[in-house]
Amino acid sequence: MSGSIAISISKEKVHELERLLTDFCSQANTIWAILTTATGQLLAQRGFVYSFDVLAISALACGVFNSTMELARIVGEDRFSQFLQEGEKYSVYYTEVKPDYILVSLFDDRTIPGVVKVASEVFSGNAARIMGNGK
Repeated sequence: MSGSIAISISKEKVHELERLLTDFCSQANTIWAILTTATGQLLAQRGFVYSFDVLAISALACGVFNSTMELARIVGEDRFSQFLQEGEKYSVYYTEVKPDYILVSLFDDRTIPGVVKVASEVFSGNAARIMGNGK
C-alpha cells in the first residue's frame, strides 16, 4: 500500500469493473468476490447474500493483505502479489490488481485454486487497463 489517499473512480469505470467482476466470478466459479482498495474502500462486489457483512469482510481482507505485504518486506521480498488461505470448506484468494487495489474471492471445493489464480490474473490485467494510470 502506497499510503492513505482518497480513491475516486468514475461511474462508468465502476460499471465496467462490475461487469468484469461478474465475468470473473462466473469463470472462476467463486461464491463471492470483491474489488477493494488497500484501505478497505469497497469498489465492486458480486455473489454476496444477506448472511455476509461485505463491509466487514472488505476491511478484514485488507488488513490480512496489508499484514502479508509487511511479512513480505520482513523476509526480503518486495511484495507478495497473490496468496491463498485454505480451509476445510472454503478458501480465500487475494490478488493485487495494481498498487492500492485488491481482488478478494471466496470459493469452495468445487473450484480448483489454479482456476481462481488464472482468472484473477486475467481480471487484474483487464481491471488495471480500465482504471488506467491514475487512481
